[in-house]
Amino acid sequence: MRHVEAWAEGVVRLTHNLAALLLAVATGLVFFQVVTRFGLGHAAGWSEILARGLIIWSTLLVAAAGFRLGAMIPIDFIRGLLPARAQIWVIRLVTLLTLILLAVLVWQGWSMTLRVQAQRVAMLGTSMSWFYAAIPLGALMAIPGVLLRHVEQERERP
Repeated sequence: MRHVEAWAEGVVRLTHNLAALLLAVATGLVFFQVVTRFGLGHAAGWSEILARGLIIWSTLLVAAAGFRLGAMIPIDFIRGLLPARAQIWVIRLVTLLTLILLAVLVWQGWSMTLRVQAQRVAMLGTSMSWFYAAIPLGALMAIPGVLLRHVEQERERP
């Protein structure tokens, strides 16, 4: 069990660090866009589009860390109103519903990624599926974060 948890923690750490790196690159691209637009008088349009795609990727990848740290919208107030025995069932229900949502995002996100394969991103010339692939991959990578948080909450219960 410890090996699985260590692997899941590694996935969360990887997605968190990758999201930070992508956000840093996107920031650099936006700066480049401003310099070319106002400094050179001719905007590099591709940098804005690429930055937008990297921000989408970083947002969806960092969800794993958000779930792991319990930073998603908490229901602690409602859970706190319940008796201790009922609280764990609320945690279990929320975890189950979250996993179902992530599974739907993986399934439908993959379907959409395949559907837009032939479309091209303006100014980049690449397939639109590179942008859409962030949905199923981000959702898939978030599952270990959800499970780790759930295991932690199960261990903390009285």
